[in-house]
Amino acid sequence: MLQLLKANPQARILACAPSNSAADLIASRLKKWGLGPDQLFRFYAPSRAHNQVPTDLRDNVTVNSNGHFTVPHMVRLRRFRVIVSTCVSSSFAFNIGLPRGHFTHIFIDEAGQATEPEAFIAIKTMADSKTNIVLSGDPHQLGPVLRSPVARTLGLELSYLERLMKMEQYDDQDSETWVFFFSFSTPLTL
Repeated sequence: MLQLLKANPQARILACAPSNSAADLIASRLKKWGLGPDQLFRFYAPSRAHNQVPTDLRDNVTVNSNGHFTVPHMVRLRRFRVIVSTCVSSSFAFNIGLPRGHFTHIFIDEAGQATEPEAFIAIKTMADSKTNIVLSGDPHQLGPVLRSPVARTLGLELSYLERLMKMEQYDDQDSETWVFFFSFSTPLTL
């Protein structure tokens, strides 16, 4: 992400992960590597407890007058180079009116642990035909955790990353960690 931001001053990234702990790790590392509070926003659901937020990320959030996490005004939100959230919470951007295509790149980290519907929340609400999607993770580790027998019956225990890897163009690849980089029209692996 940092290489991309350095190479392209116009780049805007939505970075997602299936869990808050994974999203926090992304945000903490980006902050450690030099992204300041004017460049990096960590979105938390309003129901998130403040004591669950890492101390180093507290200047990268917005809190309303009631003390609940919220989003900054649209003008400020559009200025962030990177916004980090969970896969499910990434819908906030669409819900407040951030247009599809605002992000040049959508990264889904730990994509092997996200259900396909989780992964598609950010993709379907925020990507347009010019948005690049990056899926990273290892589908041979822990997959999506499902508690619903109906979801299992529907095949949702298979992550989007794992489903892509089962496609013919990827079946002869031999790698432990996968990164898929693609636009809607041209799938590529790195």
